[in-house]
Amino acid sequence: MSFENLALKCGVESSDFQDLVYGNVNESIGKKLDVPFNSIQIFLDGGTSTELASKIGISSSDLQFLRYQNGRDGAIGLLIGLLINE
Repeated sequence: MSFENLALKCGVESSDFQDLVYGNVNESIGKKLDVPFNSIQIFLDGGTSTELASKIGISSSDLQFLRYQNGRDGAIGLLIGLLINE
């Protein structure tokens, strides 16, 4: 599947989706998820985000553990899954 098709399924521009796959979050991703994009970037960079944790219904510490256990690629996959389900 191409970036264009995946971006379409996620409801974002292809360039924004590609940036996400490479670990960079733009404002459009934050808007789509209704979470500040800088909070999402912190999560991808290894931190945690109370806003993102709230979005998926878990605690910040559970989100941090999830990020630690699954790494950056897992975090990107989680975000893609959230985008598809929005």
